[in-house]
Amino acid sequence: MNSARTLYLILNVIIFLLLIGIGLGIFVLAMILFGIKQDFIGLKHDALIFKTESMLYVFTFLELGVYAAFVVALWKLRKATELLLKKDFYNDELIKGMFNSGKLMVLSSIALWIIDEIGNIFYKRQVVLGLSEKTLVYLIIIAMGLFLMLISTVLKDTKVIKEENDLTI
Repeated sequence: MNSARTLYLILNVIIFLLLIGIGLGIFVLAMILFGIKQDFIGLKHDALIFKTESMLYVFTFLELGVYAAFVVALWKLRKATELLLKKDFYNDELIKGMFNSGKLMVLSSIALWIIDEIGNIFYKRQVVLGLSEKTLVYLIIIAMGLFLMLISTVLKDTKVIKEENDLTI
């Protein structure tokens, strides 16, 4: 169970770093919304890329929403990992947590992929064809989400088989 403990530790670190990133993003966006000039982060965006300033804010809020959904997916996976550490494999909460985490990972990755592509097409006026590093990350997260959904289905089926087996003994 060392791998489950390692996964638990890695999930804690990732969730912590993502929450810090989302918090800094909201802070910088609030500073821009209130008209406070800042140049300590080195954030430079060309106003001509976005047709209106409101498009920039909508685009940013959509991405922050998707990141928040991804943090929720990681949080559910963290809760499921806690149950794995207790060796409670036939728990309904574990099965639901893994399935919901996988579903949220798939949905958030697809949503962020679509948002990025719309951003590239309409705002930057470029179409990116082929596999970029971002595309590979989206595909890996989708694969991980589908794998979690598969594992939760397997655990659900093994729980049913165990219950039937317990009844026959």
